[in-house]
Amino acid sequence: MGRGVRKAVGGGAREARELAAFADLMQRSVPSSRQIAVASVRGGAGKTTMAALVATELARHRADRVLAADADAELGSLPLRLGVRSQLSLFDLVAQGPHSFEDAARFLTRTPEGLFVLSSTRGGRIAGEFTLETFQNALSLVSRYVAATVVDCGAGILTELNRGVIAGSHGLVLVTPGTVDGALSARGALEWFATNNQQALLPRTVIAMVSHAPQVGADLERAHQMLTAWGLPVVAVPYDRHLATGSSLDMTRISAAARVAVTRVVHEVFSRSLTAGVTR
Repeated sequence: MGRGVRKAVGGGAREARELAAFADLMQRSVPSSRQIAVASVRGGAGKTTMAALVATELARHRADRVLAADADAELGSLPLRLGVRSQLSLFDLVAQGPHSFEDAARFLTRTPEGLFVLSSTRGGRIAGEFTLETFQNALSLVSRYVAATVVDCGAGILTELNRGVIAGSHGLVLVTPGTVDGALSARGALEWFATNNQQALLPRTVIAMVSHAPQVGADLERAHQMLTAWGLPVVAVPYDRHLATGSSLDMTRISAAARVAVTRVVHEVFSRSLTAGVTR
C-alpha cells in the first residue's frame, strides 16, 4: 500500500472501501503507458495545481515510474508547483533523441516523491516554439519507460496543441472553478466534445470542481448539479489554504479533505485510463 494513503483518505466505512479500492488500483499493471491530460476552459481554474497533485499522488503510490509533462506553451508553471527547476527542456530531449531511459533521464528532474518532470522551459525561460509535433516527439522518447504521464495542458481546449494532447490521452481531468460560471464553461466544453466527433472523450473524462474560497455557498451545489447531469464523475475539491498560495506543493500541508478529493480524482481518471483505447 502506498505511503500516506490511509492518512489521506481518513476513517469511516466509505473511506475504508475507497482506500482498499485505491490501493488495489495502484497495484494494477498498465496495458501500455497511460497518458492523462489535465485541462481547463479558462486560466485560473486550478488546472496546473491539479495536474501537479494528480501526478504526485500517482508517483507516491505506484511502484513504477510516473512522469509529469508541461504542455503549456505560454511559460507554464508546472515545474514551479512541483518545486523543480531544469536547465534542460523537452526541446533538448528531442534534439538529442536518447535511446534508453538512463539517457533520457538527463533531461528530466525528479521530485522528493519520485515523480519525474519534463519541462517545456529551460531554467524558467521559454526554450523554443512549442508545437504539437514537438511535444509528441518528446513524449515518444520517454513514454515507453513510464507507466503513466500526466500532461498539464495550457488554458483552453480548442488550440491545436491542446486538442492534440487531449485526443491522444487515455484519461482527461477537466478542471473548473466551483461556481455556476465555471460549470457553464465546463458544460460548454463537454457539449463541444459531444458535437465535434470527440464523443469518445466523454467516458474517460473526470470533472474536478475546485473551490477558490473557504465559504461554501449555494452556487457550489448548483454547479455540481449542472455537471452531474452529464453522467460523468464530478469531484468537488474544497478550498485549501496551502494550495491557494500558488507555491511549491508540500503534501504534508494539504488538508485531509483536499487530499481525499484528490485521491478520488486520481482513482476515477486512472481507472478509466486503463480501459480506454486511443488512436494515435
